[in-house]
Amino acid sequence: MSAQKDYPEPSDVDLLERVAQREPEALLLLYRRYSVRIFSLIIRILRDRPAAEEILQDTFQRLWESYPLYDHSRGALLSWLFTVARNLALDYKRKSARRSAYVYQDDRNATEPIEPYVRAPGGNAASSDSDLALAVVQAMDRLPPEQRSVVEMAYFEGLSHSELARKLDTSVGTVKSRLRLGLAKMRTALRNSRCGL
Repeated sequence: MSAQKDYPEPSDVDLLERVAQREPEALLLLYRRYSVRIFSLIIRILRDRPAAEEILQDTFQRLWESYPLYDHSRGALLSWLFTVARNLALDYKRKSARRSAYVYQDDRNATEPIEPYVRAPGGNAASSDSDLALAVVQAMDRLPPEQRSVVEMAYFEGLSHSELARKLDTSVGTVKSRLRLGLAKMRTALRNSRCGL
């Protein structure tokens, strides 16, 4: 039996260079590498599987079209993808809210748990990212309630500092302080768990 050689996985930078040369296979490899994590974020924001799948495709389409905007010296590709996906999801959410402002909408999904949604497109369980997901959940659970609520509302609902201050009936300075402290604690927790982004 002949020994099979193990070839190293290409780095994100290598794959992005191939994307720049318009190689669809490189984009597909990046999609396979990161789609589960990106999808988990989008579904957490939208709680709407068809819309989340559409936003996921739009995120990778944006990478294909806008790859020069990503600068690897400023951070990991996954962080850039998270930012793009989050912005697209929040834009979609805002547009949907405006469209449904005059139409009664059944809000049952708002109380459904996240767990059934955290599956990769196509139905595969997001098991390869379970360590990261667990680390994020644990980091959020360790935050004091006032910091956790500010982080959740700012990140998943896209509320500005002034909107958060109004919603929480507190000052903008207090909101900024809670957000800064909460994010710093989460970064430390994720770094310590070795699951940091």
